[in-house]
Amino acid sequence: MAKKEETISKEESLHHIKLALRRAALIYHYFAKTLVDEFGEKRGTELIRKAVDAYGAHIGQESKQKAKERGLELTPDNFVSDLPDMAWKTETVKVDGEARVRIHLCPLAEEWLDWSEPKMARHYCFVDQAKIQAFNPDYEYVHTKNVLDGDPYCEVAVRQVEKDKTDKSKDLSKQDSEEIVDWVYGKYTREDLMKMDPVCLRALFRERIHHTIEVDIYPVLLGKKKIRGKLGLQPQLILDAWKNRGLPDDDTDFEWGKRYLELAERLRDGEEITIEEPTPVAFKEHELETVRKLIWERCSIRDWIPGKEIPDEMIEKILDAGRVAPTGCNLEIVRFIVIRDPEEAKMVWSDIPTPMDQCVLIVVCYDKRIYETAGHDRLAAHNQLFDCAAAADHICLMAHALGLGAVWLTSTEKTAQSFKKKYCLPDHIEPALHIAVGWPAIGTIKSARMPLSEMVIKRQKEKRGQKRG
Repeated sequence: MAKKEETISKEESLHHIKLALRRAALIYHYFAKTLVDEFGEKRGTELIRKAVDAYGAHIGQESKQKAKERGLELTPDNFVSDLPDMAWKTETVKVDGEARVRIHLCPLAEEWLDWSEPKMARHYCFVDQAKIQAFNPDYEYVHTKNVLDGDPYCEVAVRQVEKDKTDKSKDLSKQDSEEIVDWVYGKYTREDLMKMDPVCLRALFRERIHHTIEVDIYPVLLGKKKIRGKLGLQPQLILDAWKNRGLPDDDTDFEWGKRYLELAERLRDGEEITIEEPTPVAFKEHELETVRKLIWERCSIRDWIPGKEIPDEMIEKILDAGRVAPTGCNLEIVRFIVIRDPEEAKMVWSDIPTPMDQCVLIVVCYDKRIYETAGHDRLAAHNQLFDCAAAADHICLMAHALGLGAVWLTSTEKTAQSFKKKYCLPDHIEPALHIAVGWPAIGTIKSARMPLSEMVIKRQKEKRGQKRG
């Protein structure tokens, strides 16, 4: 005998749906809160957005596949939602001739508002933008109002992306091509940019600013080169994707990039521009004396005063000096690990003793994802180590200037990988070298260098009749 099917009322169904949505809201809340508590607001927020974008892209791709299987065009009307519509109270309205959906009841937002966490919860709303971008990147999902921002209701609009929004001559990308960032070492579609890890997307923005504007604009201003019609369009498209994902763009690297984007747009529009930046000026004699003192007197210190702690403020100044060191193509791949814990210090191999009651270890690493994203791993992978070396030199110079003693140490590939495993570093982070810093216990006889004449290599003239190799 067949089992009798059980039916429940609409009210009971709605009750169970709301319970499930409450659990979903709770899961998001505690995962997001844990990320912010563990990594700080800035990095925690980036990870939250990365997860939300990945989730939204997954749903968008599923809906895209369903539409294609049914032979439907990829228009917003054919986007298949898997959410239980009965849990939301919505209406369609016209605002300035545009159709918008107003949500007067969102069960997720209700829960988040009860916990007084609207700012953190607001990042979840960008899931809608990620969904539509993965479904069809020609459209964008815009929250014109949101209860988590303090509005009386949520209001959303689906809009077609303006293809020539940042290029009046319609040079942004060809209408029949999805590629929008295309160069010899990489090709990324709009969809790729919407899913790309924020760290890599940010680095790609800086790299494209450097290679498509910075290296071109000064020869143009000096009359040595003609302006390219697509000057700066690639980084503009990357920035647009960044903003569409709701990621913060108010840090100094973005302000630098936006300044170049503005100049590039003005040049594309035929405007004559000047850049009022000072050229290098020779230091005065007393200033040069300070530079000489720093460069010529810095030396490696390997013995430090036991138990004398280095304040966090001094470590931050040292790391900040490393942060501003030269970086290839403005990719900023260098990362730092500060080790004060004696047990953690045991993970780091060194050819000289580094007792942790006497010094702090700074492990200089690099994020190899960034070179892979920009294609530089195929072009100049060795530059990753050069960047770490430049940062290390800045660190040692600042330590000396602060009255500390530092020594630059390296490890074998085997010991570096051992540290990486023991410290539980992600696959994309590679240790390059480490620096021990402490308060000098004794003066050191600074090593002297051989004469400069022995270090300068001059081209040898070919002897008559000698063939080149």
